[in-house]
Amino acid sequence: MPDFLVVDDERNVRFLIERFLGDESVKIDSFVSAEEALKIFFNNEKKYDLIITDIKLPGKSGLDLIREIRKEGIDIPILIISAYVKPEVISELFKFENVDYLSKPFTKEELISKVKNLLEKPKETFDRLLREANEYIKKGDLNRAEKSIRQMFKFAPSSPAPHYLMYELLKRRGNRELALRHLNAAKALDPNKEKVEKDEK
Repeated sequence: MPDFLVVDDERNVRFLIERFLGDESVKIDSFVSAEEALKIFFNNEKKYDLIITDIKLPGKSGLDLIREIRKEGIDIPILIISAYVKPEVISELFKFENVDYLSKPFTKEELISKVKNLLEKPKETFDRLLREANEYIKKGDLNRAEKSIRQMFKFAPSSPAPHYLMYELLKRRGNRELALRHLNAAKALDPNKEKVEKDEK
């Protein structure tokens, strides 16, 4: 079940988002301010799959919220929902990757479409990087493979896949000790641990 963080000071908007996404089996934590949301986001061990935020908020704006999250290198998908945003703010928003915009008022169909597109984009990027890294390793182009693998860590830090690939890469470079660390990390994250037992021999 995906976990969403919603930030909007309008109670009826928060209620609408929760009602529209309720049928999609989404768990939602709602906040009225960016400060409150950021405190929970950075101090909570829970990992959110998506943030939905207004731009105009009491205190810090939705744009401030995005800046602080991206400054930490966190590429979580973010959907802006706002009644009116100046063109220069829109321009600033789209300087950030993995951000989309939906104007108020909105329909259930519009909201669900935007949410699905944002959630699918990182997976498509991750899958593309996975294919690229595998190809580069097969061709022996280890520098390019490493670049793709490091991007995979950014998109899915809790996935075992980039650790498996880094293991293969480092093994080819002769760095057995560091390779085994990545293998152990992959095993810790992978529910199917037994399939990699043979690699340790």
